[in-house]
Amino acid sequence: MSKKMKTKKGFNYQASSDLPKLGKIKTEWDLKKLYYKSDKDPEIENDTKATELAYDSFAKKWRDTKFANNPSLLAKALTDYEKLSGMPEASRPGRYFGFKSVLNAKDEKAEKQISLLSQRLRKTSDKTVFFTLNLGKLTKPEQDKLLASPVLAHFRYFLERLFLGAKHHLSEKEEKIIKLKSPQAYDRWVSATEKIISNRTVKFKGKTLHLPEALETLDSYKSANDKKKLWTLIKVEMKQIGEVAEHEFNAIITDARSEEELRGFEKPYSSTALSYEDDEKSIENLVSVVSNKGFKLSQKFYKHKAKLHGVKQLHYTQKYDAIGELSSISFEKAVEICRDVFYGLKKEYGEIFDSMLTRGQIDVYPKAGKRGGAFMSDQTGHPVHVFLNHTPSFKSLETLAHEMGHAIHAHRSAKQSPFYDGHSITTAETASTLFENLVFDAMLEQADEKDKVLLLHDRITRDIATIQRQIAFFNCELEIHNTIAKEGGMTNDELRACMQKNLKAYLGSGVEVVDDDGYSYVYIPHLRYGFYVYTYTFGMLMSTKMAENYKKDKSYIEQIDKFLLAGESDNVSNIFKQIGIDTGNKAIFSDALNNHESTINEFIKLTKKK
Repeated sequence: MSKKMKTKKGFNYQASSDLPKLGKIKTEWDLKKLYYKSDKDPEIENDTKATELAYDSFAKKWRDTKFANNPSLLAKALTDYEKLSGMPEASRPGRYFGFKSVLNAKDEKAEKQISLLSQRLRKTSDKTVFFTLNLGKLTKPEQDKLLASPVLAHFRYFLERLFLGAKHHLSEKEEKIIKLKSPQAYDRWVSATEKIISNRTVKFKGKTLHLPEALETLDSYKSANDKKKLWTLIKVEMKQIGEVAEHEFNAIITDARSEEELRGFEKPYSSTALSYEDDEKSIENLVSVVSNKGFKLSQKFYKHKAKLHGVKQLHYTQKYDAIGELSSISFEKAVEICRDVFYGLKKEYGEIFDSMLTRGQIDVYPKAGKRGGAFMSDQTGHPVHVFLNHTPSFKSLETLAHEMGHAIHAHRSAKQSPFYDGHSITTAETASTLFENLVFDAMLEQADEKDKVLLLHDRITRDIATIQRQIAFFNCELEIHNTIAKEGGMTNDELRACMQKNLKAYLGSGVEVVDDDGYSYVYIPHLRYGFYVYTYTFGMLMSTKMAENYKKDKSYIEQIDKFLLAGESDNVSNIFKQIGIDTGNKAIFSDALNNHESTINEFIKLTKKK
């Protein structure tokens, strides 16, 4: 096999059926139509006042009422509380200014409004803190009585979660203090680093690139020398920003550990497990399996990939390099492919996508000042939004499918009531990677022999980035937490070294990871999210099982939809059990990795030099 495989120009994807006519696509968020006409729209103040009034009314009605031990009275109180939690007026102003700030990091007015709104609404929400704290003080027999009450059947899972977390509650005054300090102790630190990254630029090939744009386009350069040069420029900036990130990490992690100790959490990820409706043992099983079996697989792949490139070690920027040339995929083509897959799965999924495309709910292209990366945002009573930085590549097609998986999940779970119309982080990442997998499978089915090899390669690199890379980040974050707690802090150089070590652990001898590559810790936002990263791995492995089940039996789409519709109406383990997957069994993670292993072995067999 040659060092560079080439395919015919263009990927000839053919839609499997006639798709409904699609209206005009809007590639920018239409905030004026969906939120407010301007920053001075009087509806902003009207919504904020309506929120304050609603919270005041709730507090006056229930604060001095003995609702906790009376099931019928509690049912009425919880009905009011659920209505309050789903109030769109409460979150609309914050969403509007938040979206403006990610579209333009230089929008200082939006940042100031977010701060003012946060201060104002914190005082408002403080008035209802008593409600959950009073319920949390009930004895175990009193809790059991409420959970068994038929009149509280709808609220059973909400109460189960509340009682489970109640052991970590502080006093009302202490809870208010925690909320009061949060913006300074966490939000502003993280925001400062993001803003610095968004505003920094590098000059490359006659262009001035903001760092998020440079990071997004790095893999699009075909020349290895271009990648190396651009990556070197990026690392220079990251090393300098690291002087700030060092203080950011020490501040936010020291603050997090202090609060966790106050609440009685034993491990750095204990509060994450509780918050994500997961359990510590499941997380530990996942991390153990991937850190051992998973890392051996990624090391094996990269060792072979280096041979394909004719080198002993790949440069760090070459880890995602294609072994041949697939045609670029425009956003319009990516839309066509996703529409075909979504409509083929279930008509409702395609209709959700079409609606978001034409209503200005997907912001597509990178531009100066725009934050890097991609995300989906949803909240009760509001339109679902998808944020992209699309470039004409297969990777961007996968990102679109991933974020739309989140969006479809959000739309389906919106059929639940406000208490349950969300989704745990773990099930959310399962939904996103499921749709990503299904779009890939559709592409693979139509590929010729050469394209199949290229697509298998790209799938493996994507899976490694989602499975092994994220657990490497988890291990890095855990080491940072433990080191700061033990030694009182970490320097920029120590943080860099920690990241470098954990990158080497999953990449192995096939990829060269030099000292300065460790400065990538600076721009990886999820390292600030309290062990969020494991959910990507969990989601990918579980979605692989779900995709396998669907390929064997197309009627499994009804189980998939059952999963999406469940929202946050039960814990992670039970939601998966409802569709035949036992996440409490350690073997499920190893079994899910078997598919990944088979793909790697197939790729090695197809590309092995004879």
